[in-house]
Amino acid sequence: MRKSMVFLFMTVCSAFLFSVSADQLSDKIELGRLGGTTRGAMAANNLGEQLAVPVVEAYNLQNVISISVQNYRGGAWVEIVGPREVRQSYIEVYDMGFGVANLSGLRAGTYTIRVTLGSEVFTGTFKIASYGR
Repeated sequence: MRKSMVFLFMTVCSAFLFSVSADQLSDKIELGRLGGTTRGAMAANNLGEQLAVPVVEAYNLQNVISISVQNYRGGAWVEIVGPREVRQSYIEVYDMGFGVANLSGLRAGTYTIRVTLGSEVFTGTFKIASYGR
C-alpha cells in the first residue's frame, strides 16, 4: 500500500513538472485578423455552401516560430519583420498546414509576424530575448 502511494505521488509530481517545463518552452503568439477576429463559425459563399473560416495559430519555440493553419486551401505567406531584419517563408496548405520559420541569427528585439492567406492577413508580435545575435 505504501509503495503504491509513493509511486502515485511520484507520477503526479513528474506529470506536473513536465507540464510546467513544457509551458516555458513555447509561448503562444496572439494573432489578430486585420479587420476582424481569428476565429469564426461559418461563412457562406455565393452558392449557399457553408465555408469554414480559416484559423491561424503561431507559437514561439525558442529558436523557431511554428505556424498552424486550418480550414484553408492555398498558399500562406509568412513574414517576420523586425527593427532591421526580415524573414519570409511559404506554406502550402490543404485544409490544414503546418510550417516553421527559423529565428537563428536574428537580433534581440520585438518582431511582428504577418501570415497572409489570400486576401486575409493575420498579425501578431513577439520578442526575441537578449541571447540572440
